[in-house]
Amino acid sequence: METVSVTEFRSNIKKYLDIARDEELVIYRSKSESFVIIPLKKMDKKVSLLSAAQKKAIDEALEDVANDRVHSHEQAMEKIKSRFPKYFK
Repeated sequence: METVSVTEFRSNIKKYLDIARDEELVIYRSKSESFVIIPLKKMDKKVSLLSAAQKKAIDEALEDVANDRVHSHEQAMEKIKSRFPKYFK
């Protein structure tokens, strides 16, 4: 595992990203949090890049599909046109 300061990382980003291909790279900040850089393909599959709100929205949408609470594009457009006719002249 390589450890480097933010300043050093910023000065030599390509060098450190190449190093991070093979080993974990820790970037530390003197008075703040430190961060670990690893290639995305090596990231644990259990870790999600989605936020909690995004996961919730996806789960709700899947539930709507499973319970047949969906509309076709044509149905949605008809409803939008009826609610906002001034935009569809």
